[in-house]
Amino acid sequence: MFPMLRWGFVFLSCPVQLSDEQCKWLVSVAARAYFSEEGTLDFEWDSCRGQVRAVSEAAAIGSFYGERFEAELHMPSGSTEVGFLVTEAQLEAAGASMAEA
Repeated sequence: MFPMLRWGFVFLSCPVQLSDEQCKWLVSVAARAYFSEEGTLDFEWDSCRGQVRAVSEAAAIGSFYGERFEAELHMPSGSTEVGFLVTEAQLEAAGASMAEA
């Protein structure tokens, strides 16, 4: 589904443990937020709901360069904020898979 997820997604801060599936969902929602006019999207999964915001600034960590996002997560264990980067190629791949659906 997301061929470069391992190298196209980096957490800046994540005080909770997320599954691979939840990370894939975050990339998908981030792509929608990135390509939408508003830049913010609400989401709801089985045991998690929240909002993803495109911060509108790119950032670099070493040689990794990507668009910055923040997510507010509400889970049964509590609420938290998550910060992450997604490469432009990964955003485009997620956006293309959304358009094909």
